[in-house]
Amino acid sequence: MTLSRFFLDVKKAVLSTATDKKLILYLLLLLALHILGVLFLYDIVTEFDIVPHFWFGYVLSEWSSKAAEAVNLQPRLATKLQNHSWKNASVRKADFVLRLTGFLLIGGFFWEGMELVFSGYFGFQPDPFFAFPITLSNMDGAVDVLVGIVGVAAAFVIEPFESQVQERKFS
Repeated sequence: MTLSRFFLDVKKAVLSTATDKKLILYLLLLLALHILGVLFLYDIVTEFDIVPHFWFGYVLSEWSSKAAEAVNLQPRLATKLQNHSWKNASVRKADFVLRLTGFLLIGGFFWEGMELVFSGYFGFQPDPFFAFPITLSNMDGAVDVLVGIVGVAAAFVIEPFESQVQERKFS
């Protein structure tokens, strides 16, 4: 893959997700949940942050799948997996791997990383991802990522890969 091809693929993926009305609505709902949480719900509803973390996983799952579909990544990954010992790899399984990878890269590292970076600027103590000894109170970041993974799995089950839906319509 050349660098120019890479940038064309990135542009195509960004355009496909940025123009998808459903994904934009999902993102707006996520933003609304988080703003409501910051304003008052995080303080008055115990563990309300589970809701935005679940929805964040769901939304990132959909964005990752849509971006990968725009550059035809699912079939290419399925072929690579079949060639490297995962003989029963399908496009659907490749889609799940891409959804999960997208969430873990963006959701796991980005969200939790930005919380660590910006917490000092906004005057709050970041949630520890893991600290030793591990207790229920100091593994909130890990629980947040786990809840996001559940959101990824829910999106995968509820909203099937679009090209497979298209294939069923034409079959």
